[in-house]
Amino acid sequence: MRKREMNVKIIEQENGAMVFDKSIGVYFQVNHVGKLLLEGLVEGKSRNELVEELEETFALEKPNAENDVDEFLSMLREAGIA
Repeated sequence: MRKREMNVKIIEQENGAMVFDKSIGVYFQVNHVGKLLLEGLVEGKSRNELVEELEETFALEKPNAENDVDEFLSMLREAGIA
């Protein structure tokens, strides 16, 4: 993932969060997993740290956590957010 400072506002909701990317003016919604991943990215966590956090928080097996992180990062890149 190319390095870019994440300039997002995360508004927690019952089913996850509404996110506003201030740098490109885009709103999008994420579930609880997406919220956790975005918060980690804003904090500067690495891919491996995000995988570990998913494993611990949601009791996922490593391959599933890796897949979830990779898919989320890919979605962010495709949307021009990261």
